[in-house]
Amino acid sequence: MPPLGQTSDELRIVAWRKREGDAVAVGEPLLEVETDKATLEVEAAVAGTLLRIVHGEGQTVQSGAVIAYVGEPGEEAAAEAPAKVEAAPAVRRLAQEHGIELARVRGSGPGGRVERADVLALVEEGGSGELVSRHRRSLATRLRRSAAIPQFTVGVTVDMTAAAALVEREQGVTYTHVLLQAIARALRAHPDLNRLWVEEGPRLRPLERADVGLAVAGEETLLVVTIPEPDRLPLPELAREAERAAAEARAGRTSERYRGPAAVTLSNLGMAGIDRFTAVIDPDQTAILAAGRVAERPAVVDGSLQAVQQLELALTVDHRVADGLAAGAFLAAIRDGLQG
Repeated sequence: MPPLGQTSDELRIVAWRKREGDAVAVGEPLLEVETDKATLEVEAAVAGTLLRIVHGEGQTVQSGAVIAYVGEPGEEAAAEAPAKVEAAPAVRRLAQEHGIELARVRGSGPGGRVERADVLALVEEGGSGELVSRHRRSLATRLRRSAAIPQFTVGVTVDMTAAAALVEREQGVTYTHVLLQAIARALRAHPDLNRLWVEEGPRLRPLERADVGLAVAGEETLLVVTIPEPDRLPLPELAREAERAAAEARAGRTSERYRGPAAVTLSNLGMAGIDRFTAVIDPDQTAILAAGRVAERPAVVDGSLQAVQQLELALTVDHRVADGLAAGAFLAAIRDGLQG
C-alpha cells in the first residue's frame, strides 16, 4: 500500500478493480482506497497476473503493508498471506455505511463469512446514538494531534478598499482568491513561515514553492486542498483552479496536483457572515489563516470617521516553527499586500 494519506498512515480499501487471476498492466487502476481526506485510485506498479488479494474491500491497512501479490501466471503467492474477509457486496455496503471495518466483525456464516446480521449486531452494540462517519473520525484524530501542538494566534484588521475594487472588477473572483495570492506572496517574503516541523530529528523542512492550502467544507467533511503557487496565476485563472480543487475535494477524489505539502492554509468563513474566528492548525502544517466577512465598519481616515470596508484576520501558528515576531511580520505582509 503506497503512502497516500496526508495526516494518517491508515487507508481503507474501497474496491478492487481487478480480481485474482486477472492480467495487470503497469499504470492500470488496480484498486480504490479511502485516505483520511479523499478516495483515490492506486495504479499497478508492475505488470503480471494478480495472484492473490491479501486485504479485501472494507479492510483498513497501514501504508507499506502487503495488500496483494502480482507475478507470473501459475506462480504461487506467499503462503503467509492472510485470507480476505468473506462477505456479500450488500453486507460490505452496510458495514461501510455504518463505518464498520469488516476485519473486526466475527462472521457467523459458513467458513467465517460475515452476514448481514453480524454487522447489524455490531451496530446495535454501539447504542442508540448516531454513529460517527469515517471522515468525522479522521477529523477527530487530526484535531487530537493538533491539540498537542503549542500554538498561538495573532490578529489584524485590514482595509479592504483596494481588494474590494479588484474583486468587483474581475468576474468570478472572490476575496478567497485575493487572500490566496496575498498569502503566497507573504510566504515568499517570509520563508521562515514556509517550512514544516518534522518529528524525526526533530527538524524543520523548508518548502521550495509558495503553495497554499485551502479549507473546503463538504457534507460531513472538512478537507484541505493545496493550491499550487496562487500568486503565479492571474486572478480569473486562479478562481478556476481553486474551483476545480474544491470540486474534487467535495467529490472525495482529489488529484495529485492538489495534494502537495503546504505550510499555511486559508479558512474563510466570510460567506457565512462570520466577523471573526480562530481556526485550528492542521497537524501537518505550520499555520492557518482565519478570515471573516468583509464589511463596512467605522474607521478613522485622515482624521475623520468614515465607513471603510474591513476584514479581520487571525493567524494561528505552530510555536515550534515560529515565534510571535515572525508570525506578526508574516501577517503584516498579508495585510500590506491586501491594502495595496
